[in-house]
Amino acid sequence: MNNNNTAILVVDMLNDFVTGALKCERGIAIVPKTKKLLEAARKHGVKVIFCNDAHIKGIDHELELWGEHAIAGTHGAQVIPDLGVSDKDYVVPKRRYSGFFHTDLDLLLKELGIDTVIMTGLHTHMCVRHTAADAYCLGYNVIVATDATDAFTQEDYDGGIKYLKEVYAAQAYTVDELINKFATELD
Repeated sequence: MNNNNTAILVVDMLNDFVTGALKCERGIAIVPKTKKLLEAARKHGVKVIFCNDAHIKGIDHELELWGEHAIAGTHGAQVIPDLGVSDKDYVVPKRRYSGFFHTDLDLLLKELGIDTVIMTGLHTHMCVRHTAADAYCLGYNVIVATDATDAFTQEDYDGGIKYLKEVYAAQAYTVDELINKFATELD
């Protein structure tokens, strides 16, 4: 892992996922660790990219399964205030589970010279998993921040982490371990 070639992908840490329409108590629990990781990443030159649901009301296929949530331009589709988006961060809107599917995320990562992505956010067994799948298939190294990702249930979380490790060769680290790696890179 090299700070200049690494980006954190923050998946769906949005008002509707954390406190709104698809509220997830476990999502609330990862906010402090995620915030700590993002602050350290910015300090050490690691890029931060928010991959956010931004659905089109009445159109997007996902809405049939999950109901109305994260409609583009609404409060529900905004990043939770605790994490904030800095002027040096990037935001990639998405209309499906994966941050790569019909978005410009791959182009952005390539233009930034990124070869390693650190997965954070919700949900480990769905949007994080699908984003990691596309990252892996496109040749990126995948890392998962184990205490900055979660899901609706412990079973969903555990299954998601296991899948990322077994199928995408994802390395798994805690936020504190990742921050230590960022700092070591500068020494």
